[in-house]
Amino acid sequence: MDREVECICCHEVNKILQKNQFVSKEENLMINCIIDNPGFKSVCLDRWVLEAAWYQYRQQYGNDNNIPEHKRNRHIAYRQLVRWCWGVLGKDKRVVLPSCAVMCIRAHFPPPGLEEDFQFVGFHYADD
Repeated sequence: MDREVECICCHEVNKILQKNQFVSKEENLMINCIIDNPGFKSVCLDRWVLEAAWYQYRQQYGNDNNIPEHKRNRHIAYRQLVRWCWGVLGKDKRVVLPSCAVMCIRAHFPPPGLEEDFQFVGFHYADD
């Protein structure tokens, strides 16, 4: 991650720990990282789920449909993770997502071109 504030482990985030503990208990699985949680894969990485979430986002915010698919999928995947773990936050209340989840989402929906040329925006507080 580019900035220190973004270097956070999923083990440091109570809402994510709760998701992992729930699955561990209910499914009798040992979940060590949020990216190993089957819910993460379904909610944040499934392109059909992200497509449906994009339509909801577009309807609510009237966003442009000309955003490249890889960028749109990353944006919606981050929002899906927040919705799944925190419910609703809002534009003035934000959380830093664990770097493991961010890196996994970036790996699933990379921009075109060479990896060394990739540039991502990263986390911003509401007043940035």
